[in-house]
Amino acid sequence: MFSIKNAYSKLNMQVLKITEKKYFNEIYSALLSIITIFGWKFNNTLGMILMIITAMFILILTKDLKFVIPNTIYFIFIISTGFSNNQIPIPIIVLGIGYAVVLLLFSFKDGFRFNKMRSLYGLLGMAIVNIIPIFWCKMVKPGNEVYYFLYFGNLGYLLLYIIMVNGIKQDGIRLVATTMSYLAVILAFECGFKVWELKDTVESILQLAYYLGWGLCNEAGIMICVSIPFIFYLLGTEEKIGGMLYQHAKLLVGVLGLILTTSRGSYLFGFLEIGILYVVLLFTAKNAKVYQNLFLIFGLIIITLAFCYKDQVIKVASHIHHLVFTQGLDDNGRKELWIEGYSQWNKNLMTKIFGAGMVCYLKESTTAVGWMEAPVVFHSTIMETLTAGGILGFVFLLLHLYQKYRNLKKCDGLFFITIGVGYIIVDLYGLIDNTYHMYYFMLPMAVIFATIDSSITIKDKSNLLF
Repeated sequence: MFSIKNAYSKLNMQVLKITEKKYFNEIYSALLSIITIFGWKFNNTLGMILMIITAMFILILTKDLKFVIPNTIYFIFIISTGFSNNQIPIPIIVLGIGYAVVLLLFSFKDGFRFNKMRSLYGLLGMAIVNIIPIFWCKMVKPGNEVYYFLYFGNLGYLLLYIIMVNGIKQDGIRLVATTMSYLAVILAFECGFKVWELKDTVESILQLAYYLGWGLCNEAGIMICVSIPFIFYLLGTEEKIGGMLYQHAKLLVGVLGLILTTSRGSYLFGFLEIGILYVVLLFTAKNAKVYQNLFLIFGLIIITLAFCYKDQVIKVASHIHHLVFTQGLDDNGRKELWIEGYSQWNKNLMTKIFGAGMVCYLKESTTAVGWMEAPVVFHSTIMETLTAGGILGFVFLLLHLYQKYRNLKKCDGLFFITIGVGYIIVDLYGLIDNTYHMYYFMLPMAVIFATIDSSITIKDKSNLLF
């Protein structure tokens, strides 16, 4: 028994040495992104199985949840068809239970680390408040009991945060940044495949609105906007031109994906974000001189190409402007949704304080399993929070936002600036679209919060919680 334990310890040390290699994060995240794209395109079940097995394998070898950051974030983006509550493949259930056991074992083997959970109070408050309205929910009909799980969504994100923050043993900032940079690439490929599939159904691909399985095309746009600042962080830390060009390649793919989402909000907030971050790095990049020269070269190339092909550029720009900002310049029903959300919140004293709940208003719409009556999302962080959790829910959201930005401020300067710009832009985006309380947004964010909190705790040994 002792020899087995000793061999395991030696193997663990050897694997950890490999993870310290310069390009480990890039290679590891790239391989897992390939599995994600493969699973999404060809076989959801096989992709999920490979992702879970890879996570179990690396976790057993490293004993550190830092190395399952990519697996955890990418997992939901494998889904391309959607599953109903009685269609989840048996192998996924079995492997999922096994993985959960391993995950909990390595997460809490050193105890429950309250000092690391610097985002706890806001997330905990939102989780509790969102459950309370379940006691007066009257909208769930027989056969749709699965909707009750929506009341426990924020609790799920809280539990993921607690598991990850307790189980991450090393500084995971670089790995989470690399993971998110490849998420932009993953989403660009998924949008590209779907647009290619549907390209002959419309006059212009900018007229497309499509479903990716795990979410809609505009939701892919939101997550690309979340991912892009992490590419800029990696770009800003590069010292050599080769590394900068590689990060630029990921950025270019992400931008193409952003365009293919055909989302007006993503265009507005995404390109605003990119413009701000390009300027920010002029002054904050680790090797500012090389970055500035590269920035100048790229600028000259773009200007030259635009001048040489000015007729085509004008035509394309006019086409985009007409389709996106003239022909489609309306609120897409948001005003009516906000009015409905307000009426649900304003029903009585209980709904004003605690909210009407995540399932307070149903409407016929397209879901993962077809056309059916489904809970309405109110396309605004403020309105969704008030409607689902009332004034109390909104107070806890504000507490969470305070903790989020406060914790980010404790990170290194470049990470704080680049990701801070991303946080602000996406939070502004959330005023008119679905971000907070949505699983595709909250699951990656829970992992990001856990990684940041773990990393700053390693550097700051204080027991600050509030």
